[in-house]
Amino acid sequence: MQTDAPGVMGDTSIMIISWWNLGPGDPSVQDMEADIFQGADDWSSCPGLLSKYWLADPENRRWGGVMVWERRPAADLPINRAAQLIGRPADVRFIFAVPKIVHGIQGNHPR
Repeated sequence: MQTDAPGVMGDTSIMIISWWNLGPGDPSVQDMEADIFQGADDWSSCPGLLSKYWLADPENRRWGGVMVWERRPAADLPINRAAQLIGRPADVRFIFAVPKIVHGIQGNHPR
């Protein structure tokens, strides 16, 4: 299922949520977690990216991510390691307009 929001444009921040339903021939969630730091630094210097979260659901064999952007991202993004390792684009992808962002108190988070 691929869902794009063509009306989400301009200066509005956006959130992209995507995931893979991992089948028997796909890497496991544990395999994906072991590879999580390959290329993560490339995302940290990506212009316009406010935050990126990797999602893991071992019980249901799902792997994915959430990205929040200042505006619609440019076409030249870092390589999507998950798509490379799994061998296909995400099974589910949603794009949402984000009209307001509130940040919580920053603590000493171990990750």
